[in-house]
Amino acid sequence: MEVRFLSFELGNDTPTFGDNPPVSFQPVSLIENGGIANYFELKTINHNGTHVEAPWHFNPGGARLTDFKPEDFVFVRPVLIDVVKTDNELITDLDLMPHAARLEQADLLLLRTGYGALYRLADPKRYGRRAPGFDASAGRYLLQFPELRGIVMDIPSAGAYAHPETGYEFHRVVMGLGDPDHTMFIVEDARLDSDLRQTDLSRIIIAPLLLKAADAAPATLIAE
Repeated sequence: MEVRFLSFELGNDTPTFGDNPPVSFQPVSLIENGGIANYFELKTINHNGTHVEAPWHFNPGGARLTDFKPEDFVFVRPVLIDVVKTDNELITDLDLMPHAARLEQADLLLLRTGYGALYRLADPKRYGRRAPGFDASAGRYLLQFPELRGIVMDIPSAGAYAHPETGYEFHRVVMGLGDPDHTMFIVEDARLDSDLRQTDLSRIIIAPLLLKAADAAPATLIAE
């Protein structure tokens, strides 16, 4: 059985979305400098790097990360689709409709635009400010699939920096403001490499850092 990470390391070189403050990961004590042990100080907002968002992020009545049970972060019917997009483009309901048959049984959607592989390392500023995002119509379309509980993407935010309002609305839609009985996790800045195939995905675990009563947290995604 092959196991692989679908998340990135969190460090000083982690690209950030828009004007978000950068990650700072600095040594407090190093053995090589005479310290008793090695340990570091980490400073970051909870939306840097690969992270999972709970409904409370945009829905004041929605659940927070620590309201969920461990089994809520386990997905056994993941579906990977490719919707290739470039600078500032939006993913709409029309992009998703050709994949309806596969989405019917999915509990997790992994949507690969290809943008992350091109620019996350090569041009992090472009990645943070010009990446594509979701149109609100895509959120409304995905709500029709009752088994779908989460969306994973290879872009720094579900909302494109160039189109903030429709990005906000996408978040509100999938986080239950219009339909409190059907909400989804959103995982942003995930590692969906070009060699990842549907056959690589039988089960995915999203393991968030358990920040008490938080709207989101850095997460490690493990795919079997």
